[in-house]
Amino acid sequence: MKALRNWAIAWSAAAVVGWGSAAHAADMIITSEIPSATNPSPYIEQFIAAVKQRTGGAIQGKYFPASQLYNDRDGLAALGTGAVHMVWPVSSRLEQFDARVGVASLPFALTSEEMTNPCFSQRFTRQISGYLEPRGIQVLGFLRTADLIFLMKDRDIQSVDDLKGQKIRVIGGQIMLDAMRAVQASPISMSASEMSAALSQGAIDGAMTSPAGWVDVLGKTAKFATLAPGMGLATSAVTVDKPWLDALPEDQRKAIHDVLNEIIAKQWKETVAKDQQLIEQMVAQGGHYRVMAPEQVEQLKERVVAAGAGFRSKHADAIAELENIRKECVHDGK
Repeated sequence: MKALRNWAIAWSAAAVVGWGSAAHAADMIITSEIPSATNPSPYIEQFIAAVKQRTGGAIQGKYFPASQLYNDRDGLAALGTGAVHMVWPVSSRLEQFDARVGVASLPFALTSEEMTNPCFSQRFTRQISGYLEPRGIQVLGFLRTADLIFLMKDRDIQSVDDLKGQKIRVIGGQIMLDAMRAVQASPISMSASEMSAALSQGAIDGAMTSPAGWVDVLGKTAKFATLAPGMGLATSAVTVDKPWLDALPEDQRKAIHDVLNEIIAKQWKETVAKDQQLIEQMVAQGGHYRVMAPEQVEQLKERVVAAGAGFRSKHADAIAELENIRKECVHDGK
């Protein structure tokens, strides 16, 4: 039944985007559950325009934000059907295909310094892509989503104990679900487009999301924001239908890679400054923002890292590969 459902969804979506005689071989359909004004949507639009220019119009892209075509989970499942060619989901969504991808979502695991180191980021991309390519999905790179913050309707999160009993939306994936259970919160996985209604109706007490999610999705419904430095560096994985990409002429494939690399380098720098502006915007409108005290961050780290011990043991090969990349690219100064 699940296979039949996926086929039916893909067929319907294909009709929307013009799959069949109206579509060209190099049509590039990109879908996302993120609103059009929210990161990484503006960069997807830039990517489409630049690829069109670099290929002389040979690749015509079309973008469907805010789950207009698919949410990210269903969009990833549709890669390979012809209805979708690229999805730029939060990295944890890829855990549905291979649990080892969870190394990208482990709390306190990755830093911005590492992810902006070309040696580290390129090899890390190859590591994660290697887990998915047997399923026809290739990862081309990672964008910065945000340093995740707790956004709460009524509670000012100052300590780890303040999280106890709170129903908190997390970006999907078993890793973060386990981390929130470790602090006795009740984690709930849902798409970004569902957060606002869930918070206003009391289905959740808060969410772990980005400053952009505060401005563009939750707004004044979320009164309190707390950053626990280092806990959650959320990334978006740029995923592509590998057979589709491999079938393109070499110059078109090169254009896609070149444009994406340029956008990623720019995006990591720009989003840090943009997030600070968004936080200041919400504070000016009456929101409350704080950075969790260092001793509380250490308590949080102790609990959530311990919660990931099972993953580290079960997927020791993935952890070892990540540590080897870190040693060769960061500690050795590459």
